[in-house]
Amino acid sequence: MGWFTRLKKKNDAAVSTEGMTQASASVLETKVDHSTLNGASVHGNQGIFLIYNYLQQDFEAKGYDDALVSPDEGYKNDNIRLIRYDLEILIHQVKTYHDSLMKDMEFHIQSRGRAGLVDLVDELKIKQTDLHAHMEKVHEFERSLQSDSGLCERAILAYKRGFMKGMASITQAHLLSKRF
Repeated sequence: MGWFTRLKKKNDAAVSTEGMTQASASVLETKVDHSTLNGASVHGNQGIFLIYNYLQQDFEAKGYDDALVSPDEGYKNDNIRLIRYDLEILIHQVKTYHDSLMKDMEFHIQSRGRAGLVDLVDELKIKQTDLHAHMEKVHEFERSLQSDSGLCERAILAYKRGFMKGMASITQAHLLSKRF
């Protein structure tokens, strides 16, 4: 690919993102950046790393802020259910992505094997092994979500802790600071 072709592709990508929102444009830019890795391991906004990024959010701060908005037990329980549902949706998205990637990988392994590209096939098989490991971790996340254990439960506990801190903060500010 020549320099002018690369420059044209970058300009085309920039023009096509003008009408998008800021968030969708940054997602597109991230995907464009990752696609230039030429087969290197992609970490960040794909596959299992989406789940890790979600679970690393500051759920304690979210719980705290939610308690300041509405210190109601029903509101807390609804938000906990939303965290679980969001994680469930994310797990399904990642499973679909991994299944599609596995099919593509199997096709390339077969077709490149027929073409006699032995080293490339070996490299693809290593990637396939990594993908199998990621798929098993996603199944672990799914099981831990269903059984309320593991890293998924960590997010819920952090949210609950933050919510309790927010409720305690309201009490501190409104009642305990008053003199009798």
